[in-house]
Amino acid sequence: MEPQTFSLPENNPFPTLDVEISRLNKFFTSLDPQDWKAATHCQGWTVRDMVAHLDSDEEYNEACLNDTVGTLIADFTSLDDFNNRQIQKRADLSNEEILHRWRDRQAHVRKRWEKLGLKAKIPTFIGPYPLHAQIWHITSEYATHADDMGVPVLPADQNPRLMWRFQFSAFAVQEKKNPPGLARKGNRMMVFTDQQRLSLSEKDFVSAVSARLPIPKDPRDRKLLAALRALA
Repeated sequence: MEPQTFSLPENNPFPTLDVEISRLNKFFTSLDPQDWKAATHCQGWTVRDMVAHLDSDEEYNEACLNDTVGTLIADFTSLDDFNNRQIQKRADLSNEEILHRWRDRQAHVRKRWEKLGLKAKIPTFIGPYPLHAQIWHITSEYATHADDMGVPVLPADQNPRLMWRFQFSAFAVQEKKNPPGLARKGNRMMVFTDQQRLSLSEKDFVSAVSARLPIPKDPRDRKLLAALRALA
């Protein structure tokens, strides 16, 4: 089987980002005090922890824009360490304060991105990176974590949302070093190496790339799914 090449979704990412932000804002506004303590699909994280994590994401985006990423990540040993300590750093803030901080930071980053333009490159922890792709990364991050919290998606929005997430997930996998082969067959994605092949629905493929798919029993399938993880 010949692997296919997948590019970024062709459309301007800003409207899609704005839809995900709007959906999150509506959800957060609807929360009662006890809802902030609700568990999410991210093990050990509550809804409040998730908002703190989203604010941390935007702090990273700010650091990219300011070319200070090295300073931001200097003391951390792993991505999990960074994420958990960033949440802990915000533990003394009230729910209202952390939500206000995320909203302000996100809006500020959004304006700076638009001013730079989609053809720009920005400094990141992996080096200069296309802003167009970076925006899709944060949009995907927001969509994944919205699902982690059970944020509602209107029926009319579900299929278009799945399509851009499928396209971007395939692109993200192929950014990895030595990724598995990918080939779309109808509404399924074939994932393969010389030793193993796996057929996934569009929804399951998106879940697998974000490490949200249940772990299969077959150790060969587990290994192939591990090679797929590229997001969230």
